[in-house]
Amino acid sequence: MVPSLNRFHSRSGKPLEADKCTPTCIQLLQPTVIFPQRLTVVLALATLLAAFGSSFQYGYNVGVINCAAQFMQEFYNQTYHERTGQYMDESFFTLLWSISVSMFPLGGFLGSLMVGPMVNKCGRKGTLLINNIFSIIPAILMGTSKVAKSYEMIILSRIVVGICAGLSSNVVPMYLGELSPRNLRGALGVVPQLFITIGLIIAQILGLRSILASEEGETQDGAQVQL
Repeated sequence: MVPSLNRFHSRSGKPLEADKCTPTCIQLLQPTVIFPQRLTVVLALATLLAAFGSSFQYGYNVGVINCAAQFMQEFYNQTYHERTGQYMDESFFTLLWSISVSMFPLGGFLGSLMVGPMVNKCGRKGTLLINNIFSIIPAILMGTSKVAKSYEMIILSRIVVGICAGLSSNVVPMYLGELSPRNLRGALGVVPQLFITIGLIIAQILGLRSILASEEGETQDGAQVQL
């Protein structure tokens, strides 16, 4: 039912007359009713997969470095001893470990700078698919670093996974915001933050001595979870 046109006015302030309005004009004057949409299975799966594949990696890699610190430091010192025949002095050891930890936020900074160009060129979904590469490569590097006896691989993996975190922390909220209906946008918008927290919890659980009580467990199982 078309409402009375006597209530509508043009931009000039003059009332609109029914005989001067086209059918398109009458259709535009009709009030638009937006019905709330439900959460479908496809939307729920898309939200969970996008958050788990990106935001979970962010939270996991923030917390996992603290859990494995003791074993990683021993690995650094032992690897250096096998190469040079002597152990690291305290200053060089502190510098090397500081670099290993700080490479993650540096990668996040670089990943944040890459968001704009990648989103404009590849789109939200395409950027998230490409971002999986920055998650798989560091998992392989971390898992094989002990076999290769190279702590440089760990440092490189930290900066690459930082790029993954920088991209995901910006692209996932945009992707979910455009994917979700208006009435569910707020609820789905907090899912990335939820999975960041879940990633932190999983990292802390896997860091318990009763679960990963050996150096092999810290390196291999942690890399498998990330992969």
